Amino acid sequence: MRSNDSVATGRVDLCVRAQSVRFAGREAKLPDLSFRLLQVLSEHAPAAVSFEDIERAVWAAQVTRETMKQRAKLLRDALVALGLPEEAIAAVRSVGYRLTVPSGVYDAPVRSTVLGRLRDWRASAAAGALVVVIATAALAAGGPWRQPPGALQIEIVQTRGRPDTDAQAVSNVSRDLANYLARMEGVDVLAAPSPSGRASDLIVDIAIAGLRADARLSLRLVDRHSGLILWAEDYPFDASDYDRSLAHFASNVHARVETLSLKLGRKGQARQPRAAREEYESILALARGAGEQELLVAQRRLEILTAQRPGFALARALRVRVTADLILRHGHDPRLAASAVAEARSLVETYPFAADFKYTLARAQMAAGDDAGALRNLHAAARDLPFLERDILTLERQIENADAGAELR
Repeated sequence: MRSNDSVATGRVDLCVRAQSVRFAGREAKLPDLSFRLLQVLSEHAPAAVSFEDIERAVWAAQVTRETMKQRAKLLRDALVALGLPEEAIAAVRSVGYRLTVPSGVYDAPVRSTVLGRLRDWRASAAAGALVVVIATAALAAGGPWRQPPGALQIEIVQTRGRPDTDAQAVSNVSRDLANYLARMEGVDVLAAPSPSGRASDLIVDIAIAGLRADARLSLRLVDRHSGLILWAEDYPFDASDYDRSLAHFASNVHARVETLSLKLGRKGQARQPRAAREEYESILALARGAGEQELLVAQRRLEILTAQRPGFALARALRVRVTADLILRHGHDPRLAASAVAEARSLVETYPFAADFKYTLARAQMAAGDDAGALRNLHAAARDLPFLERDILTLERQIENADAGAELR
């Protein structure tokens, strides 16, 4: 992107990795809360974002309207200093706030001239698929665009095919997403397993389900070594207009890669043998059925697996969720929830960056009757797993109905 692009389009550009914003050739780093506010507004622009949604996305806690107003003013002042109009951040009476100018994403400047040449070359490629093929070949040959030895390798795959999936649409999304991810410094994007035989560090899993107006694009960023989902989101899908969804997903991949810095897998959860991973996948598929007998079988198999592999954190988390489902859906002894909560808390304390485990704790707390605690952890997990917003709304309604019933009594 040229430095004057934002001037020509009147667009404000965000860099998630640096938490900075750029407009009219000027650039500024924003405080964490201001950047989160701008990010959530840009993701929904030009529509208004409700006070409640802003509260969840920015603070993940209840705050006063005055606090929100002051944060909006700080953000507005920062944007005005860059040359944007005051009305770029507009208050919508009794609703929330909205961003009134176009927005985009950009990368922080690279430090390596080699990486700079790689980025320029990729940006000028005619087709995204060609970018991936040639870059992969250059890596194998040690060519001039080779990334440093420590570069992350991201493989784009489709592992959850369905009969109603549009194969051509998936191919187009894969190509265009590769273009976005290839702009990241220190990252190699693979369209196929590495020719060197090295397993990729991260997987982006793509699925498109439904037809036309009901189509949804599902994207997941997964740590290959642990199987942990680092970021996941579902988007409404229009085959002729999905660029904004990819930009949003890619910007969050930036943030997760920068934050985690490969502490997963090799330096975080112990990598499990293939047989253990295959058993876990088999149990996971069984548990998704949610029938009582399936859950009981899954529970017994998980007891064996976690006894054999006590360091298999994902299996421990699944065991907690199976226990919670047996209590919540099939009326099993609620006293079992106490040990499930303790196990889930241990996982969250050991892996505080893992949204999966915060969700696991929330399920255990629901089984234990602690809806307020569950709601807090669902909010925390939804920062990386936005599709949990549906679960949050359902639980909020349950809490409101319970409170209303208590008042009537």
